[in-house]
Formats: sequence, C-alpha cells, structure tokens
Amino acid sequence: MNKNEDMFAIHVGDTPPEGEPVGMFKTPEANLALHHAYEWACSKEESSADAACAKVYIEAIALNREENPANPDEADYVQLLYILNNLICWKGKHAKESRWILKEYAESIK
Repeated sequence: MNKNEDMFAIHVGDTPPEGEPVGMFKTPEANLALHHAYEWACSKEESSADAACAKVYIEAIALNREENPANPDEADYVQLLYILNNLICWKGKHAKESRWILKEYAESIK
C-alpha cells in the first residue's frame, strides 16, 4: 500500500468514518453539526493545520470525558472551545450553521 492509498477513507451510507464520535451530545442537532465539522476536518487535514487540530479534538471528546468523569458537560464544554477555535476558517456547506449550533450547544451545557 502506498502513501496515497492511506489518505482516503470510504464513507458508505450512515457508516461514520473510523474515529468519528457518534451520538456524543444530548441533541441530534449538535451531533449532526459535529458530524459535518468532522467531515470537513477529515477532508482538509492534509492542507490545513486548523482542520487537523479540529479532527484530533473531535476524536478526543470521549477521552476528555474520561479525564473528568464527574462532570461530562464541563469536559464537553472545554473540548468544544478547542474544536470551535479550529473551525474558524471552515467555509462552505454546513459551516456557518454547524458552528452556530455547536456554539449554542456549548453555552447550554456551560
């Protein structure tokens, strides 16, 4: 397998890409917004440091909860701050709405 083959993931139907957290948040809107953010981050991680960081922070939501098991909302809030900071340069389909939804969700669990 050459280097280029490792860069592509196949996404079929409702199967999320490997590493994508599914159903992490309390609302379907926030979960869908996170999904869109993750798709963008995966598609741009090779060319954008912000996308690469956003992808890592999204994948680390569950790990962050393990660090603060007594207060998962606080853990998610902090993680969302990191994620949102790296979504600033995200443009295109779903970007504005997804960022807004994630900001609103973060405020609701603060």
